Amino acid sequence: MSNRLKSQLTIRKLLSFVTIGAFLTLASLSANFIGLRYFDFPLLPTYVLVYTVTILISFYLNSRYTYGNVINFKNSLRYYSIYLTSMGIGAGLLSLFDYLLDFQKWVYPFLVLPFTLSFNFIVSFKTLKLKSDEA
Repeated sequence: MSNRLKSQLTIRKLLSFVTIGAFLTLASLSANFIGLRYFDFPLLPTYVLVYTVTILISFYLNSRYTYGNVINFKNSLRYYSIYLTSMGIGAGLLSLFDYLLDFQKWVYPFLVLPFTLSFNFIVSFKTLKLKSDEA
């Protein structure tokens, strides 16, 4: 495969990853906002539940459309280890911010977002191989 074609495939995969991530980030923030602001759900369980659901959806969509891989144990383990670690970082920061700051609880998921997005982006692209990279 030529380098030009490989670069085009990698850019297409990157755009797919970013599009899926942006959509699920907006969905996650919306669900957290609605649950925390209007239903007064507890902060940490709501964050963990919403994050877990979006990890499942993200894995399916990225496996199918971004990486072009079949869903198997090795890919699942790698993907979930990244995103569960990110969720742990987010939950820890969420608790820390809740302890240190005095905001309404729906604000805190927005505050942890830059940390979890950075972690997910950096670790995903260093760890998860694009199908076009393996050719």
